[in-house]
Amino acid sequence: NKLIVFVPQYAWVEKHLGSEFLEQIILTRDKTIVTGDILIDDKPDILGVEPNPSWEHVLFTACHNKHLPPNLSQRRLQSWADDWRGVLQSKRQ
Repeated sequence: NKLIVFVPQYAWVEKHLGSEFLEQIILTRDKTIVTGDILIDDKPDILGVEPNPSWEHVLFTACHNKHLPPNLSQRRLQSWADDWRGVLQSKRQ
């Protein structure tokens, strides 16, 4: 069953972000077709069908992207200890 693969992701979200975020999880192969305000992702480049997604891509630092130089046009979270709630709030104002 493919859904069993996602159990760890749901558990992580509930533990670190809170249960209120569980209903906001969207599982998709192409992130560019999802409408939203912010995408926090560790991939430096998000490619898909939509060339200009609606969301702002906030780069989450991981071992495979920490060598990349800072991009002044892109916000970055170094870890979940950073003010990720502030990043979300910035789009709600």
